[in-house]
Amino acid sequence: MRYYYPQFKNSKTRYLTFTVVSKVLRLYGHEIVNTEKEADAILFSGCDVLDIKDLRRLRKETSKPLIFGGAYSFNYWSAKLYSDAVWVGEIFEFAKLKSLAEIYDSKHSFTGDDEEGLTASTLIEWDKVPIAQVTKTHCYYWGGVGCKNKCNFCYTSWTHKHIENTRQNIRQAQEIAKRNKIHLMTVSNEYSYEDGNKTKDVLIKDFIKMPIKASLVRCGIEFATEDVRKKMSKPITREDISKLVQKISKDNIMVRLFHVTGYEPLEDWHRYIKELGDLLFKYPNKRMIHLMFNNLQYQNYTPLYGERFNINPDNYIDIKQTKAWFDELRQQTPHVLVGAPSPFQHVVCRMGIELATDQGQAEFFFNMLNHKKDYTKQQAYDALMESNVLHTERRKLNLKNGKITKVNTL
Repeated sequence: MRYYYPQFKNSKTRYLTFTVVSKVLRLYGHEIVNTEKEADAILFSGCDVLDIKDLRRLRKETSKPLIFGGAYSFNYWSAKLYSDAVWVGEIFEFAKLKSLAEIYDSKHSFTGDDEEGLTASTLIEWDKVPIAQVTKTHCYYWGGVGCKNKCNFCYTSWTHKHIENTRQNIRQAQEIAKRNKIHLMTVSNEYSYEDGNKTKDVLIKDFIKMPIKASLVRCGIEFATEDVRKKMSKPITREDISKLVQKISKDNIMVRLFHVTGYEPLEDWHRYIKELGDLLFKYPNKRMIHLMFNNLQYQNYTPLYGERFNINPDNYIDIKQTKAWFDELRQQTPHVLVGAPSPFQHVVCRMGIELATDQGQAEFFFNMLNHKKDYTKQQAYDALMESNVLHTERRKLNLKNGKITKVNTL
């Protein structure tokens, strides 16, 4: 088969996907061509719902068979609206198929309304995974998929079986990067404790107990209160956060902390920011602490999707709120940054496109996305509720065998 894969120049992380996919396809005898005209089929990789914008544009531009894959492929009902087939799962079994007929007939491929027997492909041949050099001084290496910690709100945790690359492969990649004086980033949804990585994703409970050698540590606090964190399978206590701030001060390390707003009322977040500011004043930090905020999107496959009809627009924040929190925290420490989330109207558009089961629904939310500033929170909420996309049934992935089934959560 001759495949055209036009996305590889879009971003550094996209280039990692292109590097892995193109190498595996070539190993199994396929050809990656430079133009659509030469191709038997066009490949499109999606990891985020907004990638569907590019898929939609590409569908208008070509009559060639268009095959969608990537992490977003588990939302196959919306990806199929603008493609001929959606390959659900990893590339390795796909690469073994020799024709479009074999691809369309595969149990890992969604080509229409019939979902009976649809199964995610989970095979990863780690010995075939390359190092992807994205700049003169930076490269990526694929370290794993899925996560052992099944947070109730995390799409990745519920759509990917937890599989890790071998330590031998990772250390070999680190040695190669070190010899060539290139910074290696091991890409994974898992927490990283391997020596040699300058950026590490670490569980807070582990970070406060063990020495961590890194330029940047990234941790997820996620929610504002202990009760909600426990409910979401992220049982971080106020005492843990106190110990975290003390560790940051003692170890003189740069940290990025992730938070999810939109679920809890704003008074809970005001209380959280006040307590964090008091800790930063008590235990001064010399390196930057970067607070990141994301407004919650209720995603299919996650247990939290069952609460999607309880969305409260008043719980969602915007840049005005994060600026106020920044001003408050700056009174306690000069070493703090606060990132703003996408507004509620944007979250509504994402949910609408991701859950759309027909093009009418999808096109409505694409149009709304282009004019989201014209909508108030209430208008966006009303549009979401009236569109019926929230009636899209929850899917569940059997992490042992990859089987996908519908779960009635209405």
